[in-house]
Amino acid sequence: MRGAGKWSILAILSFALALISLDNTIVNVALPSLQEDLKATSAQLQWVVDAYSVLFAGTLLLAGSLGDRFGRKRVLLIGLVIFGAGSLAAGAAPDADVLIACRAIMGIGGAFIMPSTLSILVQTFTAPSERAQAIGIWAAVAGVGVAIGPIVGGALLEHFSWHSVFLVNPPLVVIVLGLTLVFIPESLDASKPQLDMRGAALSSLGLIALVTFIVELPDTGPTATTLVAGLAALVLLAAFVWWERRAPRPLLPMTLFKERLFTVAVVLVGLVYFALMGALFFLPQFLQLVQGMTPLESGVSMLPGAGGLLVASLFSPRLAEKVGARLVVVTGVLLVTAGLLSMSFVEPMTSYAYVGFALGITGIGMGLTLPQATNGVLSCVPRERSGMGSAVNDAVSELGGSFGVAILGGILAFFYRARIDETLSAAPDAAAAIPEQVLATVRESLAAASVLIEQLPGSLAAPAREIVASAFVSGMGWALVTGAVITLLGAILAWLFFPQHMERVEE
Repeated sequence: MRGAGKWSILAILSFALALISLDNTIVNVALPSLQEDLKATSAQLQWVVDAYSVLFAGTLLLAGSLGDRFGRKRVLLIGLVIFGAGSLAAGAAPDADVLIACRAIMGIGGAFIMPSTLSILVQTFTAPSERAQAIGIWAAVAGVGVAIGPIVGGALLEHFSWHSVFLVNPPLVVIVLGLTLVFIPESLDASKPQLDMRGAALSSLGLIALVTFIVELPDTGPTATTLVAGLAALVLLAAFVWWERRAPRPLLPMTLFKERLFTVAVVLVGLVYFALMGALFFLPQFLQLVQGMTPLESGVSMLPGAGGLLVASLFSPRLAEKVGARLVVVTGVLLVTAGLLSMSFVEPMTSYAYVGFALGITGIGMGLTLPQATNGVLSCVPRERSGMGSAVNDAVSELGGSFGVAILGGILAFFYRARIDETLSAAPDAAAAIPEQVLATVRESLAAASVLIEQLPGSLAAPAREIVASAFVSGMGWALVTGAVITLLGAILAWLFFPQHMERVEE
């Protein structure tokens, strides 16, 4: 295939990838609007974000194997149709529960799209240097799409309602469908292996149960629902591993995890998206509800992170050739750690210059790490099973992002409520005069408290706003410190086990 043809295919695949990457975070800036218009609870807001990621992660392994078996272009087209239909339904959702269901459908569509784009890329770019460069561009689009989601969402909300962040997708899907039909070649595993449906069912149900447990536990505590979800996750995922060791054609060969590079690369992909999605869950809320930015302003404020990620992703393959992949990855993860730690010192009145600088450092670190980690995963997988390898990479990124929202969001909520309770305990007489329903609303979330505060007289609104802003920043700081500690462990892991150079596995 001629060079121009390859890069044209990459451009179309990047267009498809950008659609679903944007959707990971485009909804984040709309959370305050959803809170007000749909009367969504804090748990529902979290599920509006997580439903997409949970179903995405739970379906990816099956989708990747379907692409290998029946054709990667065909699976890409099916995914685009499902994603477009889910977006259209989400734009017309009458309440939060229906919106969550629509987001889940969109996640299934995204699961058919994302591994198809990466596996078609691997089939198209066979030379190692070109493949590394193409994966760098792919990783840049994936990461930047996530990072600029708030900008696109903010721009739409500046002129339209929250419905627009979903209704913008269907017209774009139609364009990508047309380009894919005309220009993308079909590819599949010539052996047409039998599908491991039992493994697909166990992995999907196990991952959904696991994330349900993680999301619900911080908000509701050890209830019957969370305990059942946790137990189900343990049993189903253990059964998945047991079956995959015995299946004649496993969905995910467990022998891959004996490859040190594969295991370390998978962990690093998960850690980067853990930090990225966790931070992007609450930063727009901080910028809008604490610092008073509009949705568009808060979205544009993410540009240093997106720009840093884009530039670093493009240079990461060349740097790895010169100084070695290990040094690039370790440096990248350390920069992510430094960025998160810097943001943990933010106060309600901190200047945006400081926030933007910290975001830029974080974005550069992610951009250096992601192409190398993604290339590491695919280097361990035979080319004819690139759909499965791509699905593993994408599943880990979505699962890591979902855990980031759940765990870091849960830590933020815990310390937010603790600071509110501490403030009320210091003024018991004032607390006793506040209606119980009002206290419950203030303790629920910053978004809920902000809506309530807008209804108060000016003399009461200012001190109330100061209290909840201080509580939110306190919780955000602890969440970011936790994220920094976790990514620091990733840097140590990369230094110990990531190789200096990667060679692709061939049959």
